[in-house]
Amino acid sequence: MSTISVPTKEIKKRNNTRVYLIVASIIFGILVFPSLPMIMMSAMMFDSPGSEDSIPTITLVVSLIAYPFVTFIAIVTAWILFVRKKHLLSIIFASLPILNIIIGIAVIIYMAVFCNGNFSC
Repeated sequence: MSTISVPTKEIKKRNNTRVYLIVASIIFGILVFPSLPMIMMSAMMFDSPGSEDSIPTITLVVSLIAYPFVTFIAIVTAWILFVRKKHLLSIIFASLPILNIIIGIAVIIYMAVFCNGNFSC
């Protein structure tokens, strides 16, 4: 019987990707729970007059609402790609929820600086 030898570099890459996917899945999965109350209260952002036409406010609400869906799709897709041995793509997909977080923080900073903290900008 012959044995198939897998290079140690490939094994190390697979193990590093697996560790990253486990950590990312846990962290982003846990962050879904604090986002749920924020999603429930996001309708209150449109209470001030003129905020329903404010692009930063709409962007923030869309970012909040999309976070759980993006997280679920990203985690599932990343693990599927990992099983198919597409390690770089699996890391990229596992990191997609970071975009929602960055967009949300950037919009909050934008509204604090340019809109004086108001949702109607």
